[in-house]
Amino acid sequence: MVQLKLPRLPADGGASLPPEWGWKNDAARRSAVVLLGRREFLKAAAILFAALATPVTGVRRAMARARGGFFTAQEFATLEALSDRIIPPDHDPGAKALGAAAYIEGLLTAFDDPGRVPRIFAGGPFSNRNVFPDTRKGKPSHKRPKNALKNFIPPTRVQELRWRAELFGSDQVPGADFNDVALGGPLVGLRRIYQDGLKKVDEMATALSGKPYAKLPPDEQDRLLALFDAGAFQPDPRRGGMTFISLVIEHTLEGCLALPEYGGNRGRRGWKMLGLEGDSQPLGYSIFSKAKDGYNERRGHPMSTANPDELRHGTLTPRPISADANAIQDSIVMLSGLFGE
Repeated sequence: MVQLKLPRLPADGGASLPPEWGWKNDAARRSAVVLLGRREFLKAAAILFAALATPVTGVRRAMARARGGFFTAQEFATLEALSDRIIPPDHDPGAKALGAAAYIEGLLTAFDDPGRVPRIFAGGPFSNRNVFPDTRKGKPSHKRPKNALKNFIPPTRVQELRWRAELFGSDQVPGADFNDVALGGPLVGLRRIYQDGLKKVDEMATALSGKPYAKLPPDEQDRLLALFDAGAFQPDPRRGGMTFISLVIEHTLEGCLALPEYGGNRGRRGWKMLGLEGDSQPLGYSIFSKAKDGYNERRGHPMSTANPDELRHGTLTPRPISADANAIQDSIVMLSGLFGE
């Protein structure tokens, strides 16, 4: 059995901490003792003891949870690599740069902090990305609302039960298994699906190409992704026949295009890639003017005429949709069809 030896603090409050800790002076040592309060020390010790009692993967997962995450470093790298082949970088950012993996990890850990409202239902009505309209003058004002989208709405009891089953599995959540017999068995939670799926991706990549998936060149990653999507993962009847790869595609699209408040779509660059402006309220596009008792269209965002950047010598020339945007829209249509069946 592993014995853990922790340094003891001297009775004088830490004036003579062991020199191997690397503190340069006594003042810094005393500050460290104050900063590392009893509660924080016990929390850190509990994490360390739990890690020592588990296999290597368990240690890595304990470290991930200590930082507020779910995936080990290798799992996260594999997920980033997968998502980056689903939406690869070119002149636009790929899914890795857009934060798709961080979005997925945020989804899987929605209930991990009991002191925080789960990041599932964004609040509202406005973000702070646009100013309020000045209805007296009929133009944008200089005042911005607070970003209320960051104030997530607590789920109802039934919503929480359903979401916990979605993440942890219906057989792991008391009261969530009432439909399991009728639906052919328990719903496997997304956390387990991702753990098992990422492990299998790396095992197959190592067996077929000699390295974990994240360490392979993009061309080889593309080849393996096509193989994974062609039948390496079994469809889940409880999830409409979706496979692990189908779920990664769905969640990658969400992470790249959803509201940034959910943890992805960094810098709103996912929206920009598709030519979307995102949420426009409270400003909107037509601003009521009390002075003229009518509406003014925003300069650069006309509603009754073409956008200025789509006019060439007086002729309407709409901007063509990019190949990337077209492929993403096709994927969304395909996934929407799966959900509708």
